[in-house]
Amino acid sequence: MNATYKQVTKARYIRQVSDLAREIFVQHYTKLTPKVAAQLAEAWQNEDLTDDEIHCGAVNYFLIYLGSEAVGYFALDLRPVGAVCISRLFLLEKARGRGIGRSVVAYAQKLAEGDGRSRLFLQVWAKDLKAEGFCKRCRFRPAGVEPVEVLPGVTLDIKTWEKLWR
Repeated sequence: MNATYKQVTKARYIRQVSDLAREIFVQHYTKLTPKVAAQLAEAWQNEDLTDDEIHCGAVNYFLIYLGSEAVGYFALDLRPVGAVCISRLFLLEKARGRGIGRSVVAYAQKLAEGDGRSRLFLQVWAKDLKAEGFCKRCRFRPAGVEPVEVLPGVTLDIKTWEKLWR
C-alpha cells in the first residue's frame, strides 16, 4: 500500500499532528526517558507552535496516511534561499521500512525543483544512527551539526544533511 499525504490546514489535523508527535517521540527518542521524550513533543510539536508555523506561510505540514490511518507527518520549511528543508519527518514504528521516508524525500525534491530550488536539507538528531543511514541511502551529505537546547537543561545535537542536484 502506497502512502498518501494530506496538507495540514485545519485545527483537527493540527491536533492530530500533536497527538502523533507524543506517540512517535516516545518511540523514536529511545536514548531519552519516555517522560523527557513526551516533554520534547509538547515543547516542539504542540498545537499552538504547529499552528503558528503553518499560518506564518513558510512551513507546510503534511500528515502521512497508509489507507485511512495516519502513520506520521512531515514539515517542509520553504524559508532557506534556494532550498527546501524537511524540518520534521516522523513515522510510527510500524510504518518504518516501507519506503515512506524515501517517497517524502522524492516529493520534497520534486517540489523544490518545481520552485527553481537546487538543494534539499534534512535535519535529524545526530545520535540517530537509523536516520543517518536513511540520509546516506537518500544521497544526502553531512552539512553541519548544531547543538540545540530542546528543553531546559536538555541539549541535542541536530545534524543537517544536504542534497544537491544542480
